[in-house]
Amino acid sequence: MKKATTRQKKKANKNLIKNVLKAKKANSLALVTLLLVLVTLVIGFFFYNTVIGSIGSMQKDVKEQMQILFLRTFSINSTCITSFIGNTGMWALQIVSAFVNEQMANLLQSVEIGKDAVQPVYILGTFAQGLTYAVKVVSNFGSALTFDVPYM
Repeated sequence: MKKATTRQKKKANKNLIKNVLKAKKANSLALVTLLLVLVTLVIGFFFYNTVIGSIGSMQKDVKEQMQILFLRTFSINSTCITSFIGNTGMWALQIVSAFVNEQMANLLQSVEIGKDAVQPVYILGTFAQGLTYAVKVVSNFGSALTFDVPYM
């Protein structure tokens, strides 16, 4: 009987060692998985903050660029409104369209206004004396400048 119990003890010890080794492997896999999840979350956090910061600065730049047009002076005759438009922004822009009384108007030519510059914008049409025209010019950044032009 002593031999049987010794065999049983040896077999039990082998099973115990196998179980401990399996448990260590399982713990190692769990730790590796946990570390991968944590690393992914930390990298995601930094990536998110970087992207959101970049988007915020781009929105700020666009808002600043949209508020940079100003009217220096204008004149009008029966076929043309000549307005001198200035740019106080950081980049050059183009005047791409014009509206007179909310109707699309023709520009004589596309006008590029450099940084801190003033350029003439010629809006073609048929204009009658005694009326006031609401003029709106729009840049390639989407910024708009609206002003009234009385033709006396």
